Amino acid sequence: MATADRYHWIPAPDSAAEQDANALPSPDPGIVDRQGETGFRLVTEVVQTYMLAASGHLGGLASLYATGEVLFSPGLLVRAVMENCAHALWVLGEAGDDPEERLARAYLEELKSAEEAQGAAKLMGGTTSTQYRAARAWHRLLRRQVQSRFTVSPDELGTGQLRGQRLPGLTDSVLWMYDLTAAAGGTIDARAAEGMYGFLSNLTHPTLYPVKQMRVWTTDETAEHAVAHLQLDVEFSENLARAAFAAFYNTLTYVTSYFGWPTEIHDGLTAKLDEIIPGFVI
Repeated sequence: MATADRYHWIPAPDSAAEQDANALPSPDPGIVDRQGETGFRLVTEVVQTYMLAASGHLGGLASLYATGEVLFSPGLLVRAVMENCAHALWVLGEAGDDPEERLARAYLEELKSAEEAQGAAKLMGGTTSTQYRAARAWHRLLRRQVQSRFTVSPDELGTGQLRGQRLPGLTDSVLWMYDLTAAAGGTIDARAAEGMYGFLSNLTHPTLYPVKQMRVWTTDETAEHAVAHLQLDVEFSENLARAAFAAFYNTLTYVTSYFGWPTEIHDGLTAKLDEIIPGFVI
């Protein structure tokens, strides 16, 4: 929130983001029907939206830990933080990527979002509802923008690919994120992250074993039968929090560097993490 308030997601001079902004002017002159964000501002909006969602899930995680509600829900939020951060990083990609590729990735994210909005509106209100008609109109507009901007056929666009880019699934995006951070010195790569992400997914979806692992059976002499107690060690809860922190911290680091912003806000987060979890930031 402080980053958004201070820098308004405007690239600093001579930053990688400014170079992309010059290459991808906003509004985009290559699009006739320029409703909504286009050009570099579209890339920025997608990244900012995912960062906002990730930070909000971190706030939810903080509330759970503050109240001691740590048995079942934290894993869901940690997974959500990871996924939102992964998609923000995927849109930005790696240093040296063509700005056109970043724009294509941003449009793929927007198209997927519009498809989901249209489908949900149809299921909830039917094809005659105002919500469905608005969602359908927005989806069609986005497709027209993409087709005019990239000269892509409807059939090719229907494959989920654009300018050689393909929107990754949830698991693939998270594993890609860990490979990216590992290349920058992170201690967890995609192979190590796969098992962790799989476990978080099992905490999210109805799966028996994570809940059963929390049960400890004891003998109740008064009731004369076995009693199940729920138990979770503190280290497990701490590790869940660390996983969420790491995903968000690494993403914020990447975004701050890409936009070329001063690091005061990022440094403040670094200091707070180092104070609470000594050795977290290496």
